Parts: sequence; structure tokens; C-alpha cells
Amino acid sequence: MPYKDIEKVLSAGRLFTYRSAVKNILGIDSEETTLKLYEWNAKLSGHFLFPLHIYEVMLRNAISDAISQRYGVDWPINKVFQNSLPRKEKADLLNLVTPTYNGLGKVVPELNLYWFESMLTKRHEARIWKQYSSTTFPNARIDAATLRVRLNKECKQIRKLRNRIAHHEPIFNQINTQEILGQIQTAVAFRCTATEAWLMDCEQVSELLINPII
Repeated sequence: MPYKDIEKVLSAGRLFTYRSAVKNILGIDSEETTLKLYEWNAKLSGHFLFPLHIYEVMLRNAISDAISQRYGVDWPINKVFQNSLPRKEKADLLNLVTPTYNGLGKVVPELNLYWFESMLTKRHEARIWKQYSSTTFPNARIDAATLRVRLNKECKQIRKLRNRIAHHEPIFNQINTQEILGQIQTAVAFRCTATEAWLMDCEQVSELLINPII
């Protein structure tokens, strides 16, 4: 296998993490296993994109629905809602609706996941989640405060993994990949069990996780 050629293309620094892991865990310095681990990691990252996609779209839409129940379907231009936001989140929203507001369907996809994560903080518990969590996540069967805290905590972990994948960083050495897949599954099930069943029928992460290289 032309390891040296591949190393020149990808860089020794990029392969170092994988080669070191092979040495530390298997006790051998194997160029072949290093490349197999790199390939496995790339496949795992690729396969994670589908669950991450479904999770993020679900969460954005769910939170938008909850806000709509409190502030109306045009919540992006509702002044009371805008003024309820911290400075950064308010500025991010205003950048999308000023000077022209093209409707909710244009705004929701443009706001980043961190913005929606911030809607799961305690700041919005009384305004939104105490009243509307049961209709937004009808299958959760837990109280509003517990649900909000759980979704906020898990969103941070899921977003971190998503960002690692987006920047082509290794995820084979993240100890919570199986846990994160479970978090995605549960969050989607809180919203819709049919969507959760479809997601888990299609996902290919689990198969890779039970067949690791190291």
C-alpha cells in the first residue's frame, strides 16, 4: 500500500493521530492499519451525516413550532420575541429579517444550530417550554424543565460532534459516538416515533460501530 504517497497528500500531521492510536492500542506501528483506521473514520463521519441531518432539521422545526405557539408564525419579526433574546441571538435574527422579511421558511434554515440550542436555555423556560413542551415533544413523557435541560445538554454534544465531522477531524477517538447516536434517536422519538423508526431503519452508523478497526 502506497502509504508514503498518501501521507504526502494528506500530511504526516493528519495521519499522526491515527498512527499513534494504532501504536498505543494494538502495540504495533502498522501503516496498513493506520490507513484502514483513517478510512473507517471517514466512513463513520459520512454515515453520521444522515442522523445529524434528521436531528438538526427536526430540532429547528420543533423549536420554531414552540416559538410560534407563543409569538405567532411570524415570530422572527415579533418585537416582543426579539427583545426576549440575548444580544448575539437577537443580532443574528435581525440580520436575517432586516430590511426584508421573506417568511419563516426562509429564516429557520439560515439560523445556525447554536441559535436554536440557545432557545433551550432557562431564559425561555417560563415563556415557552413550560407551556408548549408537551405539544412540541408529545412523546417525551417528562416534565418541561427536565426535557429542556436534557435537550440543551445533548444538543451541545451533538453539535460538537457535527462540527468535528464538518472540519474532517477524527471521531474514532470520541468515546461517546454510540451515546450520541442514541441521543439523536431519543430526541427524534420525543417529536415523532414514525420518523425515529425510519431514521433507525436507514442509519448505517451502528454497523460500523460494532466493527471497529482498533
